[in-house]
Amino acid sequence: MRKAYPIARRGSGTLKLIDRYLGIPLVSCLALRPKRSLPAAIAHIGLMKTAAIGDTLLLAGLIDDVRRRYPAARLTLITGTDNASAARLIRCDSDGHVVISTGAPVQSARAIRALGLDVLADFGSWPRFDALLAATSAARYTVGFRTPNQFRHLAFDRAVDHSRQLHERDNYVRLLAALGVEARTDPSVRAPGVLSPARLPATPFVVFHPWSSGYRREVKEWAADRWVALARAFRQRGYSIVVSGGPSERERGAALVAALRAVHDDVHDASGVYSLEELADVLAAATALVSVNTGVAHLGGLLGARTISLEGPTPPVRWRPLGPNVRPVTSSFPNCGFLNLGFEYAGQRLDCMDGVSVDAVLAAFDDLVNASRSPRPRPASPESS
Repeated sequence: MRKAYPIARRGSGTLKLIDRYLGIPLVSCLALRPKRSLPAAIAHIGLMKTAAIGDTLLLAGLIDDVRRRYPAARLTLITGTDNASAARLIRCDSDGHVVISTGAPVQSARAIRALGLDVLADFGSWPRFDALLAATSAARYTVGFRTPNQFRHLAFDRAVDHSRQLHERDNYVRLLAALGVEARTDPSVRAPGVLSPARLPATPFVVFHPWSSGYRREVKEWAADRWVALARAFRQRGYSIVVSGGPSERERGAALVAALRAVHDDVHDASGVYSLEELADVLAAATALVSVNTGVAHLGGLLGARTISLEGPTPPVRWRPLGPNVRPVTSSFPNCGFLNLGFEYAGQRLDCMDGVSVDAVLAAFDDLVNASRSPRPRPASPESS
């Protein structure tokens, strides 16, 4: 069995404090450094995203667009340890993948310098750590985001404005436009086909992914009694349930599965069981995925699986999963959907997920299932055109 997918450590408040109070002064020291122009000849491009499985998956398709613009250049994807598994799903037309550790900054900087990059594009929206890696990368040209109040843009030769009014993928598109790259490839991920069908439920099933990640992740999670009510409804509809989660969710997953089994006799505990690639095969085979807004929701959407994302403090305009079969279910409470970079909880309501109803989730499920069963309209005949 492959290694189960990790849960990112990016929610650490201590690391955020270090990044801010040490990172900002260090980046500010770069303010007077001369800014360089994009090289005329580009042989090696680095694309860096050091954390967050969901954010990394949003690069899907864009690597192919970079290849189209720079067909002769070598493309290397640079990730952290926590999101390396996501990179393996979206590498597409890249030539290499380098994994660095945010806990080993000197070694990480050396690994990037050893690549001999002509261009480095940093897709991080707020970490100063990433900006410092770009500044010390020895790349001939660097591009990254100018995010309000994050003071990281001084590290780059070219800074692109990051907007809270855009979906994060659209921000990525703007970043690559600074390199002359036109985004033309729809974002999608293919199921890798690494999981034996024998490890799937024998009956139609729905995947529940109840666990979030990052800072204050509990504020983005749904109460257990909502999952129990949803399991009861799917039992009546004839679907079994698979509860997914990473290794760190085994204990919580077992407790939730026990509660679900009190109302549903066909519930499978998959916490820590699958690698991310194997989970992709599970989602592709499922009737639907119901997930809080996290990397698994993004994976389901990009796979084309019927995906229902539970949106409390996360605004769909910024963070909804992308894909042809996605239905975000938002909170009915006012003043929700306030998160931008993922840590803006001060002064905000923390009960937004209580405003996401079971009935709304079931309505979204019915809409998705009925849409897939509806016959497609026939193209107009020559006589009627």
